[in-house]
Amino acid sequence: MGIEFFTRLPLHGEAEFLAGDPRNRGDWARVSGVENTGATSNYQVGDDFTYIDYLAQVARAAEINGFAGALMVNAPTGEEPWTVCSLLARETKRLNFVTAFQPYHFSPYNAVQSAATYQRATGNRLVWNIINGGSEVIQRQVGDATPHDDRYIRATEFLDVVKGYWYNESFHYQGKYYSAEGGGLKYPLNKAELPIICTAGSSEAAREFGAKHADYYLMRAEKPSEIATLIADVRKRAAKYGRDNIKFGLSIDTIARRSEQEALAEAQRYLDEAAEKQRLHASAAHAGLRSARVLSFEKEYADKDGSKNVNDFFIHPNVWSGFGYIGIPPGVALVGSYQQIVERIKEYNSIGIDLFFLAGYPHLEEAYRLGEHVLPHFKNQRQALQRIPEESKYRIA
Repeated sequence: MGIEFFTRLPLHGEAEFLAGDPRNRGDWARVSGVENTGATSNYQVGDDFTYIDYLAQVARAAEINGFAGALMVNAPTGEEPWTVCSLLARETKRLNFVTAFQPYHFSPYNAVQSAATYQRATGNRLVWNIINGGSEVIQRQVGDATPHDDRYIRATEFLDVVKGYWYNESFHYQGKYYSAEGGGLKYPLNKAELPIICTAGSSEAAREFGAKHADYYLMRAEKPSEIATLIADVRKRAAKYGRDNIKFGLSIDTIARRSEQEALAEAQRYLDEAAEKQRLHASAAHAGLRSARVLSFEKEYADKDGSKNVNDFFIHPNVWSGFGYIGIPPGVALVGSYQQIVERIKEYNSIGIDLFFLAGYPHLEEAYRLGEHVLPHFKNQRQALQRIPEESKYRIA
């Protein structure tokens, strides 16, 4: 089966060391009496070289090393993804940018018009990752009190209206959250392609939303058998909507090194640092009172409370959950030699994963490791992202 590789841009600072460490790149650390030493860590507005310039370095490195795109994670504490996408599109030639946003952030027509402009300017290099909030606490902090399942009803309406606007010059709609009375994309904006749509979330509401609207349903890494079960469930749901060709993506970090021993030593370094800073506790995985499903291996964290043994956190060969244990999302990493990383990617690909989001720390250096030693093994399988054909469903005769 086909396969494609994207990476991730660190919109909230690097994490070669634990969050808040003044040695990290970017100005997210603020430790009283300690000088920041990482690149752009002392950035001031107006400086010649900014953190966005560092992100541009990572984006160019990703493109040079053969990644097809980059994910922009949306968090209230980080840079705004759509803005960064727009800035970096002019710094790259072919790299696709995945902007994560919530329907709460935009009106459907604003999203349509903005995306059409972006697509025209970049040659259709925008991918959408529609998210609906993983933490009830954070949702309220940013002003959204809509209950969890209702957010997915809103998101379903949002994309119904977006697709209606995109494929019609005069679209009408009446829903619980949105209405339209004759608006739509007109020439020449309608020459642009609707962004490929990704979404994630493992709740019943999230699965149903993804089954109806996503071209790619994205997952957090867990044991391959559990991934296979989730894929089967979403495929069954998608078939109800006549969408038999939905595809699947996996977000997983990497600690890829020349030998397994080198990789294990780097993973161990994170646990040792967490122990030094007294962050070895199971609650790190659930910080922020997130509403996402607790994965099976996360339920086992309590039994390992205080452990700093790197081997305690392998849930499958080379699949390490230690990042989640110490609170570094997305929580799971492929840890091993380059050849071991290749084998694990092949295993996940064999059960239905078409798109991999691979990144490590620092992002710049790991892009080169992966691009030089892992991605070349898949050059004959690479397949560009594909949209599920459904324009006819939304075009009004």
